[in-house]
Amino acid sequence: MSDFQPKFLHCRVRVRNLNISVKFYTEVFGFKKVGEHASPAGNQLAFLELPGNNTLIELCYQPNSPDFTFPEDIFHFAFSMPDLEAFRKRWEPEGIEFWPADGPVNGSFYFINDPDGYEIEVLKG
Repeated sequence: MSDFQPKFLHCRVRVRNLNISVKFYTEVFGFKKVGEHASPAGNQLAFLELPGNNTLIELCYQPNSPDFTFPEDIFHFAFSMPDLEAFRKRWEPEGIEFWPADGPVNGSFYFINDPDGYEIEVLKG
C-alpha cells in the first residue's frame, strides 16, 4: 500500500443559478451550506455538506458563461432515502418529476432532476 492515503473531499458541478441550486439541495435533501466564495477565475462557489457525510458538493456558477449543456445519462448523484414514497409524496406536489412515473424501479429507486437537469438517483435505504 502507498504511503499516500487520499481522502475524497468534494466534487464540483456547474450550475446556472447558484441561489436556486443551493435552495434545491438544502430543502430537498437537507444539505447545509458550509462555505461560499469566489474562485480565482471569478466563479461563484457554494460548498454544501450533507450531515453525517464527509464529502462536499461544490456548486459553481460562471457569471460570464451562464448556460451549458452536458451529455444525457453521463453524470448523476445518488442519495439514499429511508422512505421513497414519503419522499415522493412530499416533493412531487412541488413540481419535482419522478421517473419512472409508475413507481420505483424494482421497488428500490427513482430518478429525479435537479434545477440544471443533473440526474439524481434516489435509492431506498
